[in-house]
Amino acid sequence: MQHDAINLNRLKMSLLGFGAIAWSLLAFATGGASASESLVNRLPSGVLATVEIAKLGPVISTIENSKELKQYLDSPLYDDVLKNDGVRKALAGKALAEAQLGMSLWQAAKTYLGDRVLLGVYAPSNGHEPDGVLIVQVENAGDLTKLIEKLTPLIAFAGRDVTLSDREGGGKFIKLKDGNELVVKDRWVVASKNSDLLKETLTNLTESKSSGVENEAAWKTMSQQMGDGHGAQVCVNLARIKELTGQTRLIPARLDNPVLSLLYGGLLELANSSPYVGGTLDLNKNGFSLQAALSGKASDVDEAHRAMLVDPAKPSLPFVPNVPGRLGAISLSRNFVSWYKARELLLEAKLLPEFDKFETGLATFLPGKDFAEDVLPVLTGRIAFVSAPQDFSNLDGKPGVQLPAFGLVVELAKPQEGADLFNVVTQTLLAIVNINAGQEKRQPWVQTSESYHNVQINFARFLQRPKGDQLPTAYNFQPASALVGDRFIFSSTLGLCRQLIDALNEPVSPSNGSSVPAAVLPNFVQELNPVIGADLLEANAAVIHAKSIQGGKTAEQSARELDFLCKLLRHLTTIKFDTVQHADHMRLELHGGWK
Repeated sequence: MQHDAINLNRLKMSLLGFGAIAWSLLAFATGGASASESLVNRLPSGVLATVEIAKLGPVISTIENSKELKQYLDSPLYDDVLKNDGVRKALAGKALAEAQLGMSLWQAAKTYLGDRVLLGVYAPSNGHEPDGVLIVQVENAGDLTKLIEKLTPLIAFAGRDVTLSDREGGGKFIKLKDGNELVVKDRWVVASKNSDLLKETLTNLTESKSSGVENEAAWKTMSQQMGDGHGAQVCVNLARIKELTGQTRLIPARLDNPVLSLLYGGLLELANSSPYVGGTLDLNKNGFSLQAALSGKASDVDEAHRAMLVDPAKPSLPFVPNVPGRLGAISLSRNFVSWYKARELLLEAKLLPEFDKFETGLATFLPGKDFAEDVLPVLTGRIAFVSAPQDFSNLDGKPGVQLPAFGLVVELAKPQEGADLFNVVTQTLLAIVNINAGQEKRQPWVQTSESYHNVQINFARFLQRPKGDQLPTAYNFQPASALVGDRFIFSSTLGLCRQLIDALNEPVSPSNGSSVPAAVLPNFVQELNPVIGADLLEANAAVIHAKSIQGGKTAEQSARELDFLCKLLRHLTTIKFDTVQHADHMRLELHGGWK
């Protein structure tokens, strides 16, 4: 029994490793392949997971000829890489390999990896590590013939470590010292340590025979829910893994991280009933789309876990206030009351005492108020976090480290009651912070207010207007708050508070996430603007250069590195990372692009 447990653990760890390798391979894939070209149906049945990459050649050419690669090779970052002994040895090996192949490694990659690559993982046949089958398909069979001719002299020098022979039935047979076997035949290179898997795969390929893998629940469901024709795709058969490990759940009902539970608890719970977890990557000349999915819907999970999902019957969707030039935003919609009351069912017991400590600490700010009964019910569950650069117009100078402004927008089920509670919290915090003002050698805050577009803003101003070009970091902050309809704003600066008021007073439209098709429900929304990030780096160039010089770099190296990084960031478009509920499945989506 102990031996079986060890083997099952090895299987699970190997599958995790497979997932990491798969996603790494995905990062170099492109779109455009049709479902009929897939090699999945050539794999023997019983496969646990697959990763398939199609039409990689154009992507390799794009990378090879990109100005971004040229900029990197001319950058100080690459100069530093060249100082590494391992890199210099690798480059020497690269030169030898190119001489032997008679082509650059770029061309070799396009020739031998540019059509289609498929890896399949199977349960251990020897009681140890999982088995695998690798298929490499090239466009022209003649290229593999030439490759064998070029490699034959090298194989002869390898002695017993590598043997090459003619294969009965055609092709070449290569055996490695570690037990791996390769067959080169027609357009294919097939590799495996399992001779039976190798033979069956070759039979399926040469006879165009389908094993029926594409009709198994995992691959069939993924195809229906995520579509076909992706440049790269990963599929893991969760149902088969549960069967092999004898587990009814792959993810425990109680998590050891409350943040993970709150943000992704609903999605993780779906994994226990989904037949698959899958991922796809598609590239085009302007950007990429990386997606992962699990099958299931909100009604498939228990009431406790449903608190982390959007109710399709009464969708309360995340929203992002449209602040121009924002650095980033995070927004979600959760049933905080249900989640908090069900924490004993959702979280490990060792975490529960921390909630008691939290409630005790909260009593300092809201005496006599119960968090679950008095505070959480004033929230609807929709919150948004926004970050944007600030202009420091409230100062006669600027801080030495210039931070962006941060704002939190909370939607209230009971607007006035909620605003009163939050105002008490902010007033208490300001009083506590002011106590330490003298020790920190900064101006204390004075609480005041103003009317802005018929909205009353409560904010803190400095007792005296700060002056200087290298002010302490604390001068990045001028806390402000306001109630706009049923949404309460906490902001680190008065300027961002005003921007948020303008954004919340804009008419509601589908573009800001307030209305979407019923079959597609945003669950957790995140975005980051790399261009604004570059602006912030340049604004703090002096601090960055000082730290780089302290670390042993020259002023010139530091300047070149920062310049390269900022140019790279300015070449990118906004990056979005969303969790999205579909009618029958849930996705994690990462979208981005370049100019």
